[in-house]
Amino acid sequence: MKFRSYQFFYLLSVVLIVATLCSTLMQIIETSGATSELTNFKLIMSDSNVSFAPVALGVVLIVTGLVNLFAFIVAGFRNFELQKRVSVLGILLILGYYLLLGIYAWVLSSASVALELPILFPFFVLVFNALAFFAARRTEAAILAKASGFRLRD
Repeated sequence: MKFRSYQFFYLLSVVLIVATLCSTLMQIIETSGATSELTNFKLIMSDSNVSFAPVALGVVLIVTGLVNLFAFIVAGFRNFELQKRVSVLGILLILGYYLLLGIYAWVLSSASVALELPILFPFFVLVFNALAFFAARRTEAAILAKASGFRLRD
């Protein structure tokens, strides 16, 4: 069995999602100079208080990781229709993740925000899901073209 490009994209997406789950997304610097950290599961205030309000960010990322893992498994069976649908679902979940992240940033807009590098990893997951969608579509078209070339005619 060959390891196809779309399988690589799904596997890389899962790795990036795990890396995003384990890191800080942004530093929130208040006007007094105190720094707070926003992760996917909690907001750690400068006075050591912890708010678990942003837990939805982590939940969306976990669901996206499970969807990409499922797509990786489906890719082994070459079920292209299901694989393309799961890719679209992954894209929609990442867009929802960024929508939620924008809402949290808007709520905390009274302070200045310093973004960390892992905030870009879900964007790369979005790109990899789109690439996997097009790679699966291209592979499916190649298989159909090859199969229709050997059709017996009357």
